[in-house]
Amino acid sequence: MLRRMRGSHRVYRHPDGRRVVVAYHRLSDTFPLGTLRGMVRDVGWNEEDLRRLRLVT
Repeated sequence: MLRRMRGSHRVYRHPDGRRVVVAYHRLSDTFPLGTLRGMVRDVGWNEEDLRRLRLVT
């Protein structure tokens, strides 16, 4: 759930307390690998979660 925005940064929070900050510049942009890793770490996902969501094989 989007909680707040400041400039190009959007802060999303899950009801269980997990939080992730996403910096949007253009909707057509892709995230650098390090940024994407940080977002995955922020939400507390592990490799098993990514497999379950079919984001990795």
